[in-house]
Amino acid sequence: MKFGVIFSMQDPPGSPIGHPALYQAAIEQAVGAEQLGYDWINLTEHHVTADGYLPAIMPMLAGIATVTDRIGLSSGMLILTLHHPLRIAEEAAVVDLLSKGRLTLGVAGGYRVLEFQAMASDFVSRGRRLDESLEILRLSWSGEPFAYSGTVFDFPEVVVAPRPVQRPHPPLWIGGTSRLALRRAARFGSPTCPGATESIEDVLAAKRKHEELAKELSTTPVPGLVMPRLALVAEDAQRARELAIPAVEEMFRTYASWGAPVSPLIGNSGSAQDELDRFAIVGDDEHCAALVARYAALGVTDLMLQFLMPTVEPSVARESMERFARLIALRPGV
Repeated sequence: MKFGVIFSMQDPPGSPIGHPALYQAAIEQAVGAEQLGYDWINLTEHHVTADGYLPAIMPMLAGIATVTDRIGLSSGMLILTLHHPLRIAEEAAVVDLLSKGRLTLGVAGGYRVLEFQAMASDFVSRGRRLDESLEILRLSWSGEPFAYSGTVFDFPEVVVAPRPVQRPHPPLWIGGTSRLALRRAARFGSPTCPGATESIEDVLAAKRKHEELAKELSTTPVPGLVMPRLALVAEDAQRARELAIPAVEEMFRTYASWGAPVSPLIGNSGSAQDELDRFAIVGDDEHCAALVARYAALGVTDLMLQFLMPTVEPSVARESMERFARLIALRPGV
């Protein structure tokens, strides 16, 4: 199993941290993650949010690319339907060049209506837009002239340059666990990529459906389960819960307010740990190591961990990231 560190750059209104400190901390922690042996830096995207959720994945990935040497860079997920695919093809190629071929482009269709309204993108046709955008990305990265005529995009012959370092193109991850999303993932050669607020039970059901759809489409089932989890590891389990629960609740409230089908928020009752374990990796070393072993047994290939959650101080997130690395004994290239 590979391990990654997620950044969403959320700083809720009233937070004493502030975005300048948050961005500086993320860059420093990305460098630290590489030194500790993590395999991925994973960035996720939203727009026009009160907490400043990261709205510009490519500039952030480019910045991280220039201060790291080995660690993989991934988007998880870039909302492709809010962008023109030719522009994303160009920006992804630049990031792949800057990183010497370390980019994996994770994309999704989006679900928050306000983002589509604000970005002048049609919400109803987002499925067709995503399919056409994925086709255009692959054509763009070929380096050959091509024209495109679809129901959403229509443009004359163009050549997109520069080309990415990776051939034929950077790997694509396609997010979502609906039947349509999983069918698209199977068709375009993506592993299963659920969201951070989906329970273990829902994720396993999605993985099985993905495999079934790949067989139905006569495509080779793509190995891989990319699992994002909120995470906080501390010496004391109670302390870990005290720090993590407000952050998890903040994230779940945010996603629920956007219309995401999230499960009920984490409570502070005696069953809080059991509920946390369905969505997050929170606790002392022993408990978190047991959870990681559980994910490995379930077939997770890439475990992405968000230590720098909203309301969590950067120093606490850094300590948690380092503690997790020690308990898993991460090494470069693992």
